[in-house]
Amino acid sequence: MISTVAGFANRHRRGLAITAGITGGIYMMGKYAKSKLIEFQEKSSSERTAKENMKRRFEQNQQDCVFTVLSLLPTLGDQLLHELNVELITAKLQQTRSQRPTPLPTPDTSMVLPPKPSEASNGEHEANGEIKENNSATGDDQDHTKEEIDKSEEANTEESPKATEGTEAPKEETNSTQANGHAEKTEVSEKSESIEDTTHVNGSSPSTPEIKIQEESSSTNSEKEQLHKAAQTIVRDEAAAAIDRRTKLELWNELKVMSFTRTVTALYSLTFLTLLTQVQLNLLGRFTYVSSVVALSSSTDASVRVESPTKGSMSSTSGQLDFQTEKKYLTFSYWLLHEGWRRWSEKVREVVEDIVGSISLKKTLTAREFSELLGEIRTRLEYTQVDGAQVPVNMREYMLPDEASDEREVLRAGGVDEFDLIVDPVLRNLLDETRDFIDSEDFSTVLNSTLNATFARFSLALQPTFNPFLSQSRNAVIEEIEDDDDIDRAVPLASLLPLIARQVHLIINGVPNEYVESLAMVKELQAFSAIVYSSFNEQFSN
Repeated sequence: MISTVAGFANRHRRGLAITAGITGGIYMMGKYAKSKLIEFQEKSSSERTAKENMKRRFEQNQQDCVFTVLSLLPTLGDQLLHELNVELITAKLQQTRSQRPTPLPTPDTSMVLPPKPSEASNGEHEANGEIKENNSATGDDQDHTKEEIDKSEEANTEESPKATEGTEAPKEETNSTQANGHAEKTEVSEKSESIEDTTHVNGSSPSTPEIKIQEESSSTNSEKEQLHKAAQTIVRDEAAAAIDRRTKLELWNELKVMSFTRTVTALYSLTFLTLLTQVQLNLLGRFTYVSSVVALSSSTDASVRVESPTKGSMSSTSGQLDFQTEKKYLTFSYWLLHEGWRRWSEKVREVVEDIVGSISLKKTLTAREFSELLGEIRTRLEYTQVDGAQVPVNMREYMLPDEASDEREVLRAGGVDEFDLIVDPVLRNLLDETRDFIDSEDFSTVLNSTLNATFARFSLALQPTFNPFLSQSRNAVIEEIEDDDDIDRAVPLASLLPLIARQVHLIINGVPNEYVESLAMVKELQAFSAIVYSSFNEQFSN
């Protein structure tokens, strides 16, 4: 049997060799394909895990940005509410209203008490007749005084120069009143002297009716003095009322300008703070992610090689930023929170005074007109004219300091030790990269989109004032509000000022803060944050 098998193999050795070669090749090919398939699966799994890890880190980083903005807003809000104190002006207006003087009764002849009835001689009746004539003349003078005060009231309602002229007329009238009173007093005294001379010639003492005449004369003089003092009091009250009206008008104008200035400054400052925080934390998050990948690749898989970090980008010892550098870098938000917003507020006030300052408080505005007013303010703030074309204004000076002295001052104010007030190459690289992002065209696009969302939220908060029947659904689309033709109710500007001023408290301290949430949902901002987070300086190679 063995010889038979050996003969079969000898006769078919070529065929068996070919069959064995083919079978072995198939086996080896299968094994190679299996190994490649396993390697591909592992690579796909690792890439998927890396992407999920990066996505999870990115989402967590965006949440950290929101929480950071919310934690920094009280610092900004305390200064904003203290230096642009609209509530103080409102309190002054309420105080002037509560201290409004009570108008005194107009002096007339009814204030003169009639003499007591008594039995008198013919001379007494004649004296009483003369006193009555004097009293009637005094009443005519007081009526003239009343007419002059009424004229001064009408003059005080006009502008300041006319109000000043109106206050001079009562003074001249007062002098005439004093002259008339002196003439009447002289006349009465002459009559009394004539009576005394007659008595002296007759050689008899004054009778009882004559004494009564003298008493009545002195009583009349005291009443005239009271009337004169009342007239002077009325004149002073009218002059004070004119000054009070001018003061109230100035307070109302200041309230109008400051309400718009504070709210517009708060909206812009919130947007600036959000964008700056997004850039800062995404840059730091990017370095954190890269350092984790470097550590993972060096410990597990040697096939994936990460090039050495470039100088000035990360620490050369550990492949990541040290804590002190991160602290100093984040300290630069101090500039916006304490200095940048003030500079921006001054610019906002100039524009508001130019646009809103000339608008009367009694003018009524519809929702569309109010939106156009805000659009005009935004255009003046965000664009500048260069060779007849509108060019976006660079907002970097309000977000980061440009001078080296300002950088050191920010570090000192932020609590950095005196011996460490230097900008090392690592920190300088971070600051330069941040400035590059802020100066980019993408940042201008994102800034415009975020400001649109912020002002749309502000306009949406005021919509119930223009249309009380407007639905307050939280799912309403902001863009639809702008095209709604049913919003046509006109509201006086004075009625809008309290609502405008109140929005600042919601911007700063709102819980939940709808303004911060609306900014976090802007798609352009999310895309920009992803670009910052994924723009690695380090290159990966297989």
